[in-house]
Amino acid sequence: MTQSKTFPCPVPRYSELVASTERWLAGEGFTCQKLQTEDGGTLLQIEKVGGWRKYVGISTALNIVFHQVENTVNVEMGAGRWMDKAVTGAVGFLILWPLAIIPGIGAWLQMKMPERVFEHIARFLSPYANRTDPN
Repeated sequence: MTQSKTFPCPVPRYSELVASTERWLAGEGFTCQKLQTEDGGTLLQIEKVGGWRKYVGISTALNIVFHQVENTVNVEMGAGRWMDKAVTGAVGFLILWPLAIIPGIGAWLQMKMPERVFEHIARFLSPYANRTDPN
């Protein structure tokens, strides 16, 4: 499921916004890979650090795409690993029902992540944000 929001963003703040979002995500324990999209947007592929998370079903991965359009930025987010949580949860439930809780926690954390990213962007772009935001 893709979620998107549009924010007022002067053109000079666009690259600062992407860099600030990358730093904030790194501080939250995510690895980021930045790519350019074919249509000129900026894609951040993020994944929660920690290989063990994949094995217990709480790995979180998202794609975040930024598009600058005049003095606005459109931010789209889509989940990267919903299916493995569903499969792990189903297997865990059938074999050992307490294990179904762990993938459920991962799915809940992943569901909350777009909301947290949108909050960071809104804070960064608020008229009261410092021009040299440390995050």
